[in-house]
Parts: sequence; structure tokens; C-alpha cells
Amino acid sequence: MLASRELDLAAAKKRIVSFIERRTSSAGADGAVLGLSGGVDSAVTAYLTVEALGSRRVMALIMPDLRVTPQVDVSDAKEVAEELDVEARMIDITPIHRAFMKGLVQNRLAEGNLRARIRMALLYYYANSQNRIVVGTGDRSEALVGYFTKYGDGGVDILPIGDLYKTEVRKLGEVLGVDRRIITKRSSPRLWPGQTAEGELGAGYEVIDDILRLHIDQKKGAGETAARLGIKTDEVMLVLGRLERSAHKRRKPEVCKVH
Repeated sequence: MLASRELDLAAAKKRIVSFIERRTSSAGADGAVLGLSGGVDSAVTAYLTVEALGSRRVMALIMPDLRVTPQVDVSDAKEVAEELDVEARMIDITPIHRAFMKGLVQNRLAEGNLRARIRMALLYYYANSQNRIVVGTGDRSEALVGYFTKYGDGGVDILPIGDLYKTEVRKLGEVLGVDRRIITKRSSPRLWPGQTAEGELGAGYEVIDDILRLHIDQKKGAGETAARLGIKTDEVMLVLGRLERSAHKRRKPEVCKVH
């Protein structure tokens, strides 16, 4: 849809692999731990991390809530772990989530975010106990529109693909040899049954990425962005509204200065 300069995937891959290697080394860590969800972001991140550190220095946690997570996601996550020959630990977070909810009032959004925060806590448990860093799997598209859980999947040490739009992550997945079925799977954080990213965001990633490229990278206004893409201004404002409302999620906690 949008005529723009294509990302040099080979150069991006090389830079990301070097980044992972440098950040792990500078942290004095023995390796890395990441969550494998069965989706394209975590698969691509896992491939890159193994290339940077070697399979023996990478641990993958597969953390479904088996009341919510489709079995195909668990199978796909295991497939990636086996393909990369990394140590993988399967942890059903259902009993942990259930223990939290015993004293809480049910709320779908809060419960979903709790799942993400339980996963973050487990990743840091293994990272702390084995002197590893936590490698995040979020991409630029989802960071910009705030489609992540603060102190959940947003709570990580490094974000190797954090400057790649979702459409670029999928293309890089093809270069890396990720299973085509995983690359084309509809994205979802699986925080509640039937959840899909594009369903919640109200647009496909191809459209979202084009809007973000024009507005963020090329500094175009909403009207010009809509005209360039041949879509309604309301569609552009839907994405830009998410960008504005989620700004707090991308900032460090603000400190009240008294000195």
C-alpha cells in the first residue's frame, strides 16, 4: 500500500544479533531467557537470540494458561524450541492465576494483564536464579500503539525486535526460516479466550504499520496520511489516538522532584 524504502533485512539481522551479544556480555550474564508463545514475534526473537548466543545459552519458557491458550500455540512454541535445540520449560500458569483470583473480583482486562505479569515474574525468576537477562519479544508496532502490558510483556531487559514493525518481523521470519504457519498466524497475546490483536486494534498490521511509518518516520499529519493511503481520516485517528493514549506506557515512572 505504501511506497517506502524496504528495510535491509540482512543488515537488520546482523545488527540485532550483535546487539543481543553485546548487551548480554555487558550485563555479565551467562545467557538469556525468553518467553515462547507460538507467535511470530517470539519465534523470530528466539531465532535471533540463538544466533547471537548459541542454543546452550538460551532458555525458553512456554507459559500457557491452558484454560485460555489454544493447544496449537503450545505446539508451535515447542516446535520452535525443538528446532533451535534450546532448553524449554513448560509452565501452566493456570494454578498461579487461580490463586491470585481467589481474593479478587473478576475483571476480564485486569485478569488478562495479570496473566502477562505472572509470565514476567517467572521469566525474571529464572533470569535471576541462572544469571541470565530477560529478552523481550515485543515489536515496534505494538509498542507504539500501546498493545502490551506494562510490567508484563513490557517488563524486560532488552527488546531486540523493538524497532521492527510487525510486517518487517514477518519478513525477517521468512529470512530466518521460521515456519510459514507461525509467520502468518493471527497475532494475539492470549490474555482471554478469542482475543486477537487486529480485532482489538481495529485494523490490520499492514494498515497500522503504514500509518505509523508516515506519521512517525515521515512526520505526516493525519489528513495527508489518510490521503496517501487512500483511507478515511477516522481510521488514521484511531491508530494515532492509541499512540497518544499509550505514551505513559513507554515512559519510565515519573519522579516528583523535591531537590
